[in-house]
Amino acid sequence: MSVITARLENAFAALTRLRRSFDARARRERILLIGAAVAVAAMAVDHFWLSPAFEAWQAAGRREAAAATTLQSLNDAIAQRGTESRALEQQLQRDVAVWRDKVKQGDTELRRFGTSLVKAADMLPVLDHMLAQSGGLRLRNMQSLPRTELAAAGSSLATAPGVAASAPAASSSGEAGPVLYRHGVELTVEGSYADLLAYLSALEAMPQRVLWGGVQMKVAQYPKALLTLRLYTLSMDRGWLEI
Repeated sequence: MSVITARLENAFAALTRLRRSFDARARRERILLIGAAVAVAAMAVDHFWLSPAFEAWQAAGRREAAAATTLQSLNDAIAQRGTESRALEQQLQRDVAVWRDKVKQGDTELRRFGTSLVKAADMLPVLDHMLAQSGGLRLRNMQSLPRTELAAAGSSLATAPGVAASAPAASSSGEAGPVLYRHGVELTVEGSYADLLAYLSALEAMPQRVLWGGVQMKVAQYPKALLTLRLYTLSMDRGWLEI
């Protein structure tokens, strides 16, 4: 305890001598000493606190800017793919409209058009074969759609594949004509955008065609996407395989 007391007394004495020495100096010298002490204190604060904090703030700003640039690039890529998928859907819708216009041309054109479509009995085997040819795709779901009974071939109501008729319509001779049926399948496949586009192109290029009833694409987990298709064929056969 006496050692600590002695050290305290020595420190107090040193401070007393320093104060007396400071007070004994001229006013100009005291001002210069105070300015130097303030400058040293400011340099110490800048070196140990301000400069590291400012550098950390700059580094955080650079990281934030890099993250914003990456996010913008991802958003641009998603927007581009969305534009491409919408353009593809619009093109498919135009194709559907073209085929529907063909159906509206009457019984003769309808029968001629029917020969270019996949037969109802061959619909599922053809789709299975096309999917097997696309090795990068995975079938997520497939189901048959309810059969739609259209107006009798040759009547004015046979113009719209989506219009159901409760009974066969009468032909111009007063006799009921053959009834036309629309058979459909809805399937969902998963794959990359390139594989899905190639699959759609392969379906379009088939010698025996199908009617497009709906196309929907959404990104499941980039780069994988889900494509849901509704495909139809027309037939005078009422029978249809339920999946």
